[in-house]
Amino acid sequence: MKAIIKFLEERFMPFAGRLAEQRHLKALREGIVAVMPLLLIGSLFMIIAYPPVQSLDKAVEPFRNDLLKVTNVTFGIMALAASFTIAYSLARAYKVDQLASGVLSVSAFLLSIPAAEGGGLATAWFGSKGLFVAMLLALFAVEIQRFFMERDMFIKMPPEVPPFVARSFAALVPGFVILFTVWAVNTALIKSVNLALPEAINNVIGIPVMNLGSSLPATLIAIIVIQLLWCVGIQGADIVAVFLGPVWLALSEQNAAAKAAGTALPNIISNQYIYIFVFVGGAGATFALALLLLNAKSAQLRAIGKAGIWSTFFNVNEPITFGMPIIMNPVMFIPFILAPVVAGIITYMAMALNLVARPYAIVPWTTPVFISGFLATGDWKAILLQMVNLVATAIVYYPFLKLWDRMKLEEESQR
Repeated sequence: MKAIIKFLEERFMPFAGRLAEQRHLKALREGIVAVMPLLLIGSLFMIIAYPPVQSLDKAVEPFRNDLLKVTNVTFGIMALAASFTIAYSLARAYKVDQLASGVLSVSAFLLSIPAAEGGGLATAWFGSKGLFVAMLLALFAVEIQRFFMERDMFIKMPPEVPPFVARSFAALVPGFVILFTVWAVNTALIKSVNLALPEAINNVIGIPVMNLGSSLPATLIAIIVIQLLWCVGIQGADIVAVFLGPVWLALSEQNAAAKAAGTALPNIISNQYIYIFVFVGGAGATFALALLLLNAKSAQLRAIGKAGIWSTFFNVNEPITFGMPIIMNPVMFIPFILAPVVAGIITYMAMALNLVARPYAIVPWTTPVFISGFLATGDWKAILLQMVNLVATAIVYYPFLKLWDRMKLEEESQR
């Protein structure tokens, strides 16, 4: 066990810390988070459009299509919005013009979009379908702009020219290079392989990553990595979300689109699957642990349980993870990693067997336990599923907590 702790402290923790602060990954994370309000608003209108009570459902039916317009718009511009927010975030890290970077990124993204059959742009790429393209082009646009700015390769205006005018002219040269490059690559791909740039990127990166991210084994591995990072005090979800967050959001958008179209929901794995059903009470599924702490014999652990029970009900578990502590605590490592894995398997099986409806509405991760499951699925059985996960994770935590409780009690008796 000491060897494991030493490895985590000396090798794993420094590497994970550097990864968390890597500016490109940080920009992707911040950019995706900035789009979340749109998705939450769209989900709210979808919940209103499909109320879980039959009498309300009939009352809302005449207005359903009008309500779903908001959902279709907010979910339908996910990639378009992300192309701006990701570029803005990375430009801020490089201290280059954020607005110009965002505008050039959006322009590059729009330029790459293939034409629709009837003319104009194929707007389907504005949503989750074009998310990977938007991410890559946002990073590309900012890197090109930084390259030119750092080497003073831009049009400089006299000092008396207003700053906002000077910034506009400064973006001309890098902007031309960005748009010309995207246009040239896009045109070459269309002429040679009859695929636009987004289609090529989707075939090479997007579809394989989506297939991987929607599988149970890959998701369980991601959950384990999140928990391992938390064990050394690093916000694991922030790092893993850089790689799989866009996939989970895209899968959520597909479910929302299917719900709006009145067709079967295609995906079990989604953003809601992770944050509503697996992490019940926050990372490590610690709501069950908070309840168990209330009956601990150790006065310190009981106090932590009382302090943390209400916050974990809203999926905020720092009082538990840092108070016990779970972080750097070899006794609690195993259940902290294992509990969400068990919850993930139970949830997947329940939804695969159609015992519980699949989630279609994105709700804030701080939505209270039990309410969140109902809102995300519109199915009261989702509440029962969260209760089952609560019991299962409590069973996982119980023997390890008893051991830790005994150790803390001995410490208190020696004071």
